[in-house]
Amino acid sequence: MRDLLRGERLDKMDEEALRYTASIADDQPLLDSIIMINKAHVIALHQAGILDRPQASKLLNALNIKEDLPKTFEFEDAHMFVEQKVTENVGKVGGYLNLGKSRNDQVATAIRMTMRAPILALASSILDLVEAMVDKASKSTTKIIPSYTHLQIAQPSTMAHWLLAYGEMLMRDVDRLLENYNRVNCSPMGAGASAGTTVNIDRQLLAKLLGFKSIVENSLDAVSSRDFLIEFIYVTASAALTISRMSEDINFMSNNQVGVVRVPDAYASTSSAMPQKKNSVVTEIARARAGTIIGNLMSAICTYKALPSSYNLDLQEMTPKVWENHRLLKETVDVFRKLIEGLDVDEKRSCDLLVSEFSTAMELAEYVTVSMKIPFREAHHAVGAYVRRCMEESLDPKSQRAHSILISEVEKYGGSTFGYETYLSLLDPRQSIIKKTIYGSPNPSNTEKMIHERCLLIGRRRKSVLEEASRLNSVSSELERFEKEIIGGERA
Repeated sequence: MRDLLRGERLDKMDEEALRYTASIADDQPLLDSIIMINKAHVIALHQAGILDRPQASKLLNALNIKEDLPKTFEFEDAHMFVEQKVTENVGKVGGYLNLGKSRNDQVATAIRMTMRAPILALASSILDLVEAMVDKASKSTTKIIPSYTHLQIAQPSTMAHWLLAYGEMLMRDVDRLLENYNRVNCSPMGAGASAGTTVNIDRQLLAKLLGFKSIVENSLDAVSSRDFLIEFIYVTASAALTISRMSEDINFMSNNQVGVVRVPDAYASTSSAMPQKKNSVVTEIARARAGTIIGNLMSAICTYKALPSSYNLDLQEMTPKVWENHRLLKETVDVFRKLIEGLDVDEKRSCDLLVSEFSTAMELAEYVTVSMKIPFREAHHAVGAYVRRCMEESLDPKSQRAHSILISEVEKYGGSTFGYETYLSLLDPRQSIIKKTIYGSPNPSNTEKMIHERCLLIGRRRKSVLEEASRLNSVSSELERFEKEIIGGERA
C-alpha cells in the first residue's frame, strides 16, 4: 500500500491504526458504483484529450473487476482496492486513474449512486404495505373498534379508519423518500478533494454517464455534505416510528384484557412455560428495531454536528448506518404487510366495550346542546355527572335507570326529557359512526371515498418509482456504449 498511496511521504502505517481507520469491511455495497465511477472518469479523461485511446482502453479493460473486497485489511478502502487492482493489471498507466479526482468526490458519488436503488426499493415496499392496509380497509369499513385517547376508550371508530390513518403517515414517508431521492441523485464528480481540479473534465458528461439528473455545483459542498444521507436516515426513522406506533396499538388492542383485534397465529408465538399465552412477537421486534433505527439517526447527527467544511474521515462512520437502516426497515415493512393482511376484529367485544365505557358520551352532550339549545359546556357537565353516577351505581348504560339519571341531570340545566329509544340509539356505536358525516370521519361513505383516493395516489407514486427504476437500469448501457466505442477504436 505504501508504494501506491503513501509513496515517499509517509512511512508504513501501524497495523492496529490501519484496522481502526479502514472502511474496507463496510465498503462492499459501494464497490460496483466505484468501478462505474472510474470507468466514467476514464471516458471523461479521454474525451478531454488527456488519455489517448490505447491508454483509456487499457484502463477500461482493467476496471472489469469481478472479485469482491478482501476480508483482510490489506487495503484501506474500496477506492484503493480498485486502483491497486488496475495498476497491477496495466502497470504505470494505472497511475492516471486518479488524475482529476479524489477519494473525496469519488466516495460522495459512490454513496449517492449506491443509495438510489435502495431508496426506490424501500419506497416500493412501503407502497406495498400501504396498499395492503387500504385493501384491508376496504373490507373493514363497518368493523367497529374503539379509538383511544390517553390509552382510554374515547369514541367509536372503525378498523378501516385506523388503517387509513397509519396509511396516511406512511404515504408521507413515501413522498419524503422520493424527495430525498431527488437530492441524492446529483453528481459530486469533478469536485476533487475540495476545490476542483485543473484537469478540464466535463462534469455534465460524468453526471450523464453515472445516471445523475444534475450536479452538486459547489465543489466544497459536493465533498463535505452528507445532509442527503441524514435525511434518508431520518425518513427511515419516521417510517419505523409509524410502524412502532402501529405495533403498540396492535399489542394493546390484542391483549387478553382488551381483545378487540386478533393477531394471526403465523405472526405470534407462545410461552415456553405458559401454554395459554399468545404473544404478538413480530410487533414487539418491530418496536425494538425502531429503536436501533432511531439510534442510528442520533449517531449520524452527532457525528456530523461539529465537522468543519470539506472532507473528514469521520464521515465514513455514517455510511454503514444507511445500509443498516435500509435493511432493518425494509425487513420490517415486508413482514408487517403480511401481518396486516391477516389481522382481524372482534366486533362483539368492541361494541360491548364501547357501550360499557360510555364511548358515545360526547354524542349525548352534542344531542343535548343541539336539540335543547343548552350551551355545550353545560351539556358536558350534565353528561359527566350522569356518567359518574352510573359508574358509582355500577349500572349498565343501556338500563332504564341510567336513562332516567341522564334526564334528571339534563333537567338541572333547563333541558327536557327524551325517549328511551332515542337514548339507546345515542349509545349505539354503529349509529355513532353513521351520524358522523363530517369530512374525514370514520363514516363508511367517507371511508370509501378515502380508499378510492388513496388507491389512485398509490398508483401515481408507484408509477413514479417504476419509471425511475427503469431509467436507472438503463444507465449502465449508456456507459457501456462509450466504453465499447473507446475499446473498439471509434470516436465516442
